[in-house]
Amino acid sequence: MLVAGVDVGNSTTELALARVEPAREPEWLFVLRAPTSGPKGSMACAGTVADLVKRAERRLGERPHLLLLAELHPVETGLVELGRIEELDLARTAIARPASATPSGEGVAAGVLRSLDELGGDPGGGATIVVVTGEDFEAAATRLRAARERGWAIAGAIVDADDAVLIGNRFDRVLPIVDEVADAAALPLGAQAAVEVAPPGSGIEHLSDPLRLAVLLGLGPDDARAARHAARALAGHRAGIAVRAPARPPVQVAGAAPITLLETGGRERLFDERAAPPAPGTVEGIRGAAGDRDGLLDLFWRPLPAPPDDHAFSLRLARRRAVALALLVRGDASGLVETVGELCLGGARVVTRETQAAVFGASTTPGAGRAPFVVDIGGGTVDLHCSFAPGDERAVSTAGAGELVTRICAALLGCDPALAERAKRHRSVRVETPFALHHEDGSRSFLGEPAPPATLARLCVLDGRELRPLRAQLAPEVWCGLRRAAKRDVIARNVRRAIEAAGGVPRGELVTLVGGSAADGEVVDAVAAGLADLDVAVARGDVLGRHGPRAAVAVGLVLAHARGSGR
Repeated sequence: MLVAGVDVGNSTTELALARVEPAREPEWLFVLRAPTSGPKGSMACAGTVADLVKRAERRLGERPHLLLLAELHPVETGLVELGRIEELDLARTAIARPASATPSGEGVAAGVLRSLDELGGDPGGGATIVVVTGEDFEAAATRLRAARERGWAIAGAIVDADDAVLIGNRFDRVLPIVDEVADAAALPLGAQAAVEVAPPGSGIEHLSDPLRLAVLLGLGPDDARAARHAARALAGHRAGIAVRAPARPPVQVAGAAPITLLETGGRERLFDERAAPPAPGTVEGIRGAAGDRDGLLDLFWRPLPAPPDDHAFSLRLARRRAVALALLVRGDASGLVETVGELCLGGARVVTRETQAAVFGASTTPGAGRAPFVVDIGGGTVDLHCSFAPGDERAVSTAGAGELVTRICAALLGCDPALAERAKRHRSVRVETPFALHHEDGSRSFLGEPAPPATLARLCVLDGRELRPLRAQLAPEVWCGLRRAAKRDVIARNVRRAIEAAGGVPRGELVTLVGGSAADGEVVDAVAAGLADLDVAVARGDVLGRHGPRAAVAVGLVLAHARGSGR
């Protein structure tokens, strides 16, 4: 009978196919995988399962008779920026925006906001900050030169496009011009504003000081104290703008309520991002800025890691107070099981827990033997199954794994999750010249052909021979440290949480790592370092001796069925 074990993960769905006959070990055929098409356990996942079943049928010429699944509990991952929730209204004193990292000129300037069209009239009194929107850089520079010749005192400029340097080269290379201000057209013309551009490699000083900012915007002493929010929003950036906004009543920002954790037993406590996450199974709900959820099995959070030697970048992270959050939710996969059961003549059934299936799959690793302590590190969860003695088996699932690391990487790099996933798994370089690369260990290598122009002087992901540029202004050594710190803070910490919740692990015991995230050598290193004081052997599984740490659950589901160990 052709049987398929299907592991529907938070990130990837895997299908292990084997022929199973009574009293015989399965005849393993192959393993297929594809990205999961929806939240784990939801009906949307059926699309990926159906696609894998069809691929197997095309390859073999026959369809699997039976689909085997595990219990499915989804994980929700996200990023909550507590600092920005607090600063959305900026104490009703100013609009503050960090600008791009490629401004023009240098220094600080203050004046009244005016559009380019207004400069066609008679010169107004006092300094002017010009707002340039929807204008070609050549035309903008020409109009600015003409306005200055007519007597306009132009102190600085704000540009919506990425044209600051182009305009500065044609108008005034010293004048502070900030660009990539997407909402420039919405700025209140006629209001007092300030712009600042720091020297390359530095951060702004005047706009990040609340007293100096208050003087530049013409605010009184009371408003100067309130302007701390605007100053904090700009600290650590090379360029920025601040605009005095008209007074208005306080606005209640949706979702800005404090986060409350609902503990088992009906107790409530306020969320503290600096505190350690609670033990698995002790929080059953959450309320506030992170959304309202009930039926939680676990939750886990970590602040974004900060580089110790990059103070400007650390300051920006501190201002954001960004917290990566993962919620493990109790799921009901009955609808999915019924739907995918229609794909095969024998239907589909849930045969065991994911943790138990992972143990069966890990035990196929050459040299692993019984594998009593198995950690399955996937996209959404870290799952531990341990066997202390016959009849004494324990399983713990913790929220937060590969996907949460990807979210942290995306937040640090300012890129989309797809690029962050690559940056999480591959080395980085800085393209110093068209032919020279600066690597994470400080070494340099040379290219046989020039690097693409978009990669020059940029941090790039080195994916094989392909260079993928990143926006973040970080050295490769700094990014390497941040990437490893994210894996340590999320995955290694969650492995430790799971082991502690299960009651520990005997010294000298073998801990076998499986799952997609365990294919990352940096993850294995982080886990081994995190468990060093326990004096255990940490090894990476090799499922069936040929799949590495992947497909442990899918293979284990087939083994559970074949050996009658499932439900």
